Amino acid sequence: MLSKILKGAIFLPEIPNAPLENRSLSASLKENIELIKAVMQADINKDFVVREFVSLEADACVAFLEGLSGNALIDEYILRPCMEHNASKILSKSERARYLLKNVISINQAAMECTVDEISAALLKGMAIFMIDGCTEAILLDTRQYEKRPVNAPKTEAVVLGPQEGFIESLRTNLTLIRRYLASTMLVTEMHSVGRKISSQCAVVYLNGVVNTEILNRVRTKLLNISEPLVRNTGHLMQLMEENPNLLFPQILQTERPDRAVAALTDGQILILMDASPYALVFPTTIFDLIHASDDSFMRWQYGSFVRIVRLLGILISLYLPAVYIALTVHHSHMIPLGLLTSIAETRVNVPFPIIVEVLFMEFAFYLINEAGTRIPSQIGSALGIVGALILGQAAVSASIISPILIIIVALTGLGNYVVPNYSLGIGIEILRLLFLIAGGWLGLYGVVLASFITFGRLCAVSSFGVPFFAPVAPWRPHNPDLIARLPAWFQKQFSFYSRENSWLKEEKK
Repeated sequence: MLSKILKGAIFLPEIPNAPLENRSLSASLKENIELIKAVMQADINKDFVVREFVSLEADACVAFLEGLSGNALIDEYILRPCMEHNASKILSKSERARYLLKNVISINQAAMECTVDEISAALLKGMAIFMIDGCTEAILLDTRQYEKRPVNAPKTEAVVLGPQEGFIESLRTNLTLIRRYLASTMLVTEMHSVGRKISSQCAVVYLNGVVNTEILNRVRTKLLNISEPLVRNTGHLMQLMEENPNLLFPQILQTERPDRAVAALTDGQILILMDASPYALVFPTTIFDLIHASDDSFMRWQYGSFVRIVRLLGILISLYLPAVYIALTVHHSHMIPLGLLTSIAETRVNVPFPIIVEVLFMEFAFYLINEAGTRIPSQIGSALGIVGALILGQAAVSASIISPILIIIVALTGLGNYVVPNYSLGIGIEILRLLFLIAGGWLGLYGVVLASFITFGRLCAVSSFGVPFFAPVAPWRPHNPDLIARLPAWFQKQFSFYSRENSWLKEEKK
């Protein structure tokens, strides 16, 4: 039996002890092809293509990964010109590659490289490599042309007013969107690689002359000191860069909107974008960045102020309503008006559970419906949430498991949580609401107040890359009056405290 299994088995090639990436190319094309094939595991990876041909009366080849490079680009601008061209002068073997690069190959981005690790990294990014016999260097040619989805409206940051464009999974496209929104020669894009074993390309974007150099150096140092073998996406990168990972609230803003990213740049903040991820990370971030929505700035100041106040009240209702309800009904019933207290008592006559168990059950049911509506297909997700909540609530009241007033409280709590514009902040508020709920059930209003003091004291002590999380309120700093209520545009003279003091953008605004 074992011999039959071994006869039909497929054995993978052994990985060499010494990494081939550390080697350099030789003058022999045949050896170079074998070396590149070994590094790219060409025996297994059938999408790795090596096209051999003759150019300048010497053997040559083009290698690329099918699907990442454009076949038409390679055929039209590399293979055909190199095969048809005849040199007017005699060239030495070492001059052939540079001659073809300068006179024949018509790809706009190209570079010479001799190390195998740089060549393999270029292949994995979708570039093609050209090698010719007698030359110890390869030409790296930008022929990237892979499939990507078009620029569509953002899904997690939908707005009523404002642009309907969102970032996609292409770093080049995302940087193009930013440059289209912010046409300035002071816009700087630094390219870096993260991941020790498997590198991913990311871009640090900022507005030179506006960004605070101390914050920029701190962000850059944190990024370059990441020692993980690989960084999967911006969510993973955000967790690696957060300075207070145990805090419930995010200290780095994730956005998929180019207009919001550009607004952060003009305020002196810093962006990090990563290839294959449709989000930009904004550094530093305060609590006010998390509760602002993108379309606030597109509204007249009266409308924007009203919407922000409603949003803030919704957040407070979501955070405190269940905890205050439990605290009042269990510990401070004398503070409830007699008519309302009688109504609450009558609805709870047949309910067999304590109030705190009742509230926790409904909170868990609401979380379950919300998560189910998020994960199932969007066509039926919203319908499931509405129908599920109605059926479950009505059945629970009919079975005397919960009281009717609790349905109202949980519904108001859920609506208040939905007005939070940042998804991560909304989850943090949900967890914090449970802690407040337990504190209210244990110590009453004293527990709610104590939990509030501890929470907000902790948040005021936290900073995001040197900027206090509650700045510019705690501690107070001069700032554009656009925190909670919006003022008319002609009053907004002072720019963000994120930016440097001698910002050229701030000077022009005076």
